[in-house]
Parts: sequence; C-alpha cells; structure tokens
Amino acid sequence: MDTMPVIFSSEERLNRLRLIRSQNVGPATFFALMDRFTSAAEALAAAPELSRRGGRKRAIRLADRAAVEAEIEALHQLGGRLITLGESDYPSPLAVIADPPPLIQVMGDVSLLGRDCIGIVGARNASAAGRRFTRDIAADLGACDLVVASGMARGIDTAAHQGALKTGTIAVVAGGVDVTYPRENQPLYEDLLDHGAVIAEQPLGTQPIARHFPPRNRLISGLSLGVLVIEAAPRSGSLITARMALEQGREVFAVPGSPLDPRYRGTNGLIRDGAVLTESVDDVIENLEAMKSSAGRKGSPGEKLRQPVDIPNEIEVSRAQTLILELLGPVPVSVDELLRECQLSHALMVMVLLELELAGRLERHPGNRVSLVS
Repeated sequence: MDTMPVIFSSEERLNRLRLIRSQNVGPATFFALMDRFTSAAEALAAAPELSRRGGRKRAIRLADRAAVEAEIEALHQLGGRLITLGESDYPSPLAVIADPPPLIQVMGDVSLLGRDCIGIVGARNASAAGRRFTRDIAADLGACDLVVASGMARGIDTAAHQGALKTGTIAVVAGGVDVTYPRENQPLYEDLLDHGAVIAEQPLGTQPIARHFPPRNRLISGLSLGVLVIEAAPRSGSLITARMALEQGREVFAVPGSPLDPRYRGTNGLIRDGAVLTESVDDVIENLEAMKSSAGRKGSPGEKLRQPVDIPNEIEVSRAQTLILELLGPVPVSVDELLRECQLSHALMVMVLLELELAGRLERHPGNRVSLVS
C-alpha cells in the first residue's frame, strides 16, 4: 500500500539525527524506539532509562544537540542535503530493506536517487582487463537508463564510476560524505559531485574503518535492482554485498573468469550458486525486467513499514529478558528462531532486544540475526 511522503519539522529531523547518532543506537534500535514512541524527542528522553533496564550501569550518552546542529549546518554549507526515511526524495528500494538508514546525507545530483540503479562491485586489485570490461559495461548500462551504484574503492568500483559518469552514477561511501577514500580518488570524487552523487550514513568527517564497510555494502545493494560482481576473491567484501543483495531480494550477476586467477574464484562460485552468468549488458537487462516491474517505484516509501507495536509492561519485559538471555550467546541466531524457541509475542521480543542493544549487550548481524556481546 502506497503512502504519501512525510514532511518532517526541522525539530523532528534534528531529533531523529540526534537519536541515530546516540550511543548504541543503530537502525534496528532506532526504528524500535520510533515504533514505541510518537516522536524522536520522546525516544531520546526514554532511551537512557531503557538502557539501564537492559543491564547498563550508566545510561547511554545521547548525541549532543549543538554537535548535531553543527553537522546539519556544515552539510548545508557544503551544498549537501539530509534526507529522512519517509520523505519523497528517499530512495524507494532502500526504504524497503530490513535495516534502512533512518537518514542519509547526499551531495551532488539528488535526482539520481529516484532512478533505477544497478550495483557494480569487485576486486580492489582488479586486472587491466577487468577494469576495461567494467568501464564498458557501466557505460552500456547507463545507456539503458540505469544509474550505476558502487563504493568508490580502488579497482572495479573506480572503473564502474568512470564508465557511468556521463549517464549517472552514485558513490556510496563508508565514511562521511565529505571524506575522499582512498585519497587517490580525489579527482573522481570531484567528478561525482559535478556529474553524479555521493551518499553516506556516517557523520560528516568520519574516516572509514573496517566495521563501516559491511553497512556501506548493504546500501549499495539496497539502492539497486541487482548487483553485478566483477572479479572477487573468495572472502572479499564484494561477496558480502552479493549475499546482502540476495537477502534483500535483488538479482545477483557475476562475470566468469579463468579458474587460474584467484580474482575470479568468488565470481565463479557465485555462478555455481545460481548467479546470472554475465558476459554483456544484455545478460543484465534481460534479467532485470522482472525486477523492475516488481520493485514498485510508484509512490513514496513513507513510513508504512514502521507500524506501532503493543507496549508490554515492565514485569513482562523483565521475565522475557531472562528467558532470552538464556538462549543467546556469542554465536549469532536469527530473531525468528528466538521467537519460536521463546514462544513470546513479537512486541515483547522487540522490547527486550531494544533494551539489550541500548545497554551495549547485544550485537546485530546481517540476516536479522543477533548475538550477545562477549
């Protein structure tokens, strides 16, 4: 069911940014809080006490209002925009993944977020032939009116952006939207600001570190109807992106290569597992037609996915927490499996996981899995 786009007050947008920037608040916890409370201000007021109920001795630190105001002003001065989930410019495919970013920062051409995207990822130490193929197929996909999304890394990512600059390309970065990484891609970053777009969910000025890349990868696949993998080692981040694409219901494409080249072991493995063998743009376009028709870009994402939940009382939550803690450990387990084992209501499960995560005792993993922090 389509919904009308939401128009947030400046105060609500500021408070939502404060909430997602607060200690131990990730996307899942953010939305659990927004389901529980009628505004971000109420969620901010309640979060410290909820963290104590989850077992934290000292309440979590809330993001400083002045710091968040400064971040918004700095983004504005750079010519960027802050877009909140529910607003008309928020990308519809991204809004329907399991853990969309509550807010994204965008620099460059915002209109690209409203067009059909194809993700392209691959090896940083890509071969010359792989880079050439990437530039060519990115240009061909652009000529078919697809925007190319990638991560602005060395190798395949860089070639993908270069090939699609004339037709439209989006760089999804792991750090702040104002940070160029790697530094050698500064000229490409400037080209993207002039002819493409750069998006991020991390605060301005954030230097990317290892833990930022998997969340970044989910945005590349989340923006896209499908993901094309060109050269990937067996344990590469590109395969993480492909797995996330499958979890999000996207198509996965892979370019085959010599079994003697380790850069193709990942892509050849994807093809064995059912990815679309891709040798030309036609292989992508033919398989995307069904995805395009089912993606449902009409209408705004609104906030239709975030329905209010029943509010369990504290006694119920306390009893449920004891039961859930007995079942959790350092090995990730799906929330659905926990529900089956505990025989609890969904509302109770959500509240317990919310309190544990705010307390810093719970870690979330791709595929709606959770584990205790060791």
